[in-house]
Amino acid sequence: MRLPLIVCLSAALASCGDELSEAERAERDRAVVERVREVNEAAPPLVEVVPEPILYPDMEAHDLFGLACSYAPGTSMGARVIAREADAFVKLDGDVIRFAADPGSRELPAKSRSLYNGREYSLRLDIIEKEAEAETETGVAFFEGTVWLRDRWDRVIYQGTGAVNCGA
Repeated sequence: MRLPLIVCLSAALASCGDELSEAERAERDRAVVERVREVNEAAPPLVEVVPEPILYPDMEAHDLFGLACSYAPGTSMGARVIAREADAFVKLDGDVIRFAADPGSRELPAKSRSLYNGREYSLRLDIIEKEAEAETETGVAFFEGTVWLRDRWDRVIYQGTGAVNCGA
């Protein structure tokens, strides 16, 4: 019976000396909330990625045939991005990732778009149309283009410039 009384008296005495006014308590709570907000909004370290070539088996598995623009960096012939009217595809870490076209973005050749959005990344495309080579008898046009891949914090994690061929 004595122990509960001692515990209650100790707790009462401990709380007497740390009495905060309403303004002090509000300021302390505001500071804690601000620290939590800063921690939650902080972006993790930047992780750059390099898209892998989209190979024929990938194209078959995702039905990537038809009217589209294919982007290949530098002098490579392996497409790293395939952009179509409604979607675009990039291969990262062995997985082909689908992006949805932003219908409000600028239309590029082959009905592709300049902006595509995914769950973890966004994709921006640019084609320099004035330097296009003449279309061949197959209906494919060749351009120079740039691709930007951004993470969900809108940081560029990949940028590549190279050949773009658009057509069926």
